[in-house]
Amino acid sequence: MKFTKSPFSFAPESDIKFFVGRNSELDLLTKGIIKNQEKLTAISGNNATGKTSLWRVFLEQNKQLLNDKVEVVYGNHFSSEFPDISNRIQLVIVEDLSFEFNNALEQKIQNYISKYPSKQFILVGAYKDKLEKFKPSSHIHLSPLRLNDSTSLLFSLVNREIPEKDINRITNLTKGNPFLIRLVSEYLNNNKYNLNQILGLISDNINLKGLILNNQDIVATSPEFKLITNDIKIVNQSILDSIRRNPNNVYDLSPRQFEEMVAELMTKRGYNVDLTKATRDGGKDLIIANHTDIGNFIYYVECKKFAPNRPVGVNLVRELAGTIHTDRVTAGLMITSSYFSPDAIQLSEKIKHQMELIDFVRLKEWIKNST
Repeated sequence: MKFTKSPFSFAPESDIKFFVGRNSELDLLTKGIIKNQEKLTAISGNNATGKTSLWRVFLEQNKQLLNDKVEVVYGNHFSSEFPDISNRIQLVIVEDLSFEFNNALEQKIQNYISKYPSKQFILVGAYKDKLEKFKPSSHIHLSPLRLNDSTSLLFSLVNREIPEKDINRITNLTKGNPFLIRLVSEYLNNNKYNLNQILGLISDNINLKGLILNNQDIVATSPEFKLITNDIKIVNQSILDSIRRNPNNVYDLSPRQFEEMVAELMTKRGYNVDLTKATRDGGKDLIIANHTDIGNFIYYVECKKFAPNRPVGVNLVRELAGTIHTDRVTAGLMITSSYFSPDAIQLSEKIKHQMELIDFVRLKEWIKNST
């Protein structure tokens, strides 16, 4: 698992506006980190239950105290090293510990925590028992939302009145999962389907991309996993609309959300896009198939959600070029929210028929022109 780090950004307005039913958990997090100065805190819960929103709202509430003292470490593919943490950082949040959790990774995390005895850590992942192995001082496990909280979240998201019988049907199906509630709400607000079609689509296809339902992983190669793709696009569209209004909102996205936004952009540009599993082993976030009357073309796309002052270096471009060569695909694209270093640009010029670099200036043009 390769870990990248970035300073935290304050919670977007949507995180705060739709933060429902987690006040007791927020109080626990605040007490452990701020009042008790605990070394290690864990946040667990099924995927899409609001773990990331919890710590982001916590940071927002304590931004005067923690400003410039927090870094978030994201795990996205395999490597041997964790990033170094500077002296000024007080709190380290290790995100995306939901998959590929083996003994070797556990030991690396233990060593990482031990390396910085004066710093506080928050470990965030889906599996409660695995995080418990680190013996956190506090462990906040997010259960499904209560019925009243589910209803409140639904009301805050939907822009029209809903009959009581339909509210009951929605809450019965979504079972307190905030992600599903938001998915249903997006469908209703877009007026694309009626409620019967929406509920049937979700229940029949197990529309939970990358989630855990009833303690079972949905396998990336399963029909259920593939069927969710079109439904996720609706959620991605709201992200895309927000970034079209203000391109700098891209820095509020997680790395995975950035990949999903790029996938949506490429789809709108007419390509068949396969968003790879979040825990894939390097070299390709998206696989694009383009079928023409002169042949079939396969492109690998690597997405790098970096801070605006952090360039993408030549090593990352070289890594993608190596994957393209090894897998014998047509070409590759590297897309970033920042810019490319001069040596990265020079390398891409040498292989310009196989590599295209898309920096934030060009990405903003894509977003602006997307419909």
